[in-house]
Amino acid sequence: MHKYRTPPWDWRLTLATALSCTAMVLSLYAFIHSRRKDKRDLFLRMHEQLVSPDKQRGRRLIYDMAATGRSVDDLTADEYEAINNALAYLDVLGVYYNNRYIRREDVMEMWALPIVRLMQAARPFLEHRDENQGTPVWPRLRNLAEDAQRYLRHNDIPVRPVTSLRGPSNP
Repeated sequence: MHKYRTPPWDWRLTLATALSCTAMVLSLYAFIHSRRKDKRDLFLRMHEQLVSPDKQRGRRLIYDMAATGRSVDDLTADEYEAINNALAYLDVLGVYYNNRYIRREDVMEMWALPIVRLMQAARPFLEHRDENQGTPVWPRLRNLAEDAQRYLRHNDIPVRPVTSLRGPSNP
């Protein structure tokens, strides 16, 4: 008869190794899940700010300037500040986007078209700010706008120029 031989390894060591690997896999899953959730929550907070009345007003003023041919010099101090604030906050979105603090896909799906249209309409304001600063302002917004343009082209989404206002709900 064959005599049963004890394996050269200890079953307790195998069990401990298996449990350690399982714990590491679970920890990695929790980390990845938490990171995704944090990015989503940050994007939702950014989105809430971007659709706030003051940011919408700044964007509407930009569209109004483009549609009517109004000059930057004709803006009141309050209008200038509203436009500046809207563009500056989009630059912050660009920082989050470029550093991947938020999912790039989410930004493109929700904001690519508005950003591209806004940047086209804001050209006179941007040129005015660049001239005053002596350097291009809001570089992260400009990078974001370039990526948005590529996204729209890749997805065959047409960009219509701003030719008239649709009323106070115009983004």
